Amino acid sequence: MIGRPAVGLGHIYRSMMLAEAMPGCDVGFLCTRESSAFALDLPAAKYPARRQEYGELHRDVLALRPDLVINDMLDTGSAYMQSLKEAGLRLVNFEDEGPGAAFADLVVNALYARAGNDDPRLLYGHGNFCLRDEFLKAARKPFSSEAEQVLVTFGGTDASDFTRKSVDALYDLCERGGNPLKLRIVAGPGYAHQEALKAHLARLDPEGRVLFYTHATNVMSAEMEKADFAVCSAGRTVYELAHMRIPAVVLSHHEREDMHSFARPENGFLYLGVMNPFRADDLRAAFLRTAGVRERRLLRGRQEQFDFTGNKARIVARILELLGKGDNSAGMR
Repeated sequence: MIGRPAVGLGHIYRSMMLAEAMPGCDVGFLCTRESSAFALDLPAAKYPARRQEYGELHRDVLALRPDLVINDMLDTGSAYMQSLKEAGLRLVNFEDEGPGAAFADLVVNALYARAGNDDPRLLYGHGNFCLRDEFLKAARKPFSSEAEQVLVTFGGTDASDFTRKSVDALYDLCERGGNPLKLRIVAGPGYAHQEALKAHLARLDPEGRVLFYTHATNVMSAEMEKADFAVCSAGRTVYELAHMRIPAVVLSHHEREDMHSFARPENGFLYLGVMNPFRADDLRAAFLRTAGVRERRLLRGRQEQFDFTGNKARIVARILELLGKGDNSAGMR
């Protein structure tokens, strides 16, 4: 698996979610050499975890003597995957658009849409997004004609520092006399500007009338329960927001994230594309539009079509079938 500022921590979180959904399996984690220290620390609190040591990743994988390998590290190469295939390993890849995907027994690309796919190994689109358990218990906030709180979050690392840029662009729009619109700012564990941001927010809003900040929360669903709409990046968060029926203004960090086509108006989101350079005026206009009751009602209504609750059990069942453990599916979480 992989986790660093350029790609975020979503791969780590998903791998941990899958491990928890397979309680009968002996699970270990291997991070690529390029992964940040905090990426390894997350699974290490609960599972055996190590960083790549050899020059070629397949050597580290084979040294662990696994029966099945879940590759959650973006595009894989043919040589790496072929080495694992020739060793007789079962292979499951997530978010893999690389040449190595051809060697996998199962490829799950929930963030990408591909029409006309009839290969049973390839699972594309939002129907294959695995929702974390915390969201199954979360309470959706009832629709309110007047928005009160806005969630601002840009993933586990936010290498573009969209958090600070968005706050600066939106702060003055939130002051409404005695009843301001609050920005609930949630930064991930890999966010490199935490102390600088906290100081900046204290100068900008010393009384805490508009800005609420929390760092590395372990229960994102609890923050979403309070939100009327959101400002976020185009990763897995948009699926969680759709599940919670929370419209959002969505910004992409880079071109690959721009390929995540779910965050579009027909699914309940206003999408601003790749924000490099950062376009504050575009964000302000979209924010004001989403704050309006008519737009929020329309976008929320479009999210009513989605139900992700059964996806994880189905995906884990496919993985367990590769291990010959299909009968264990009743014990999955």
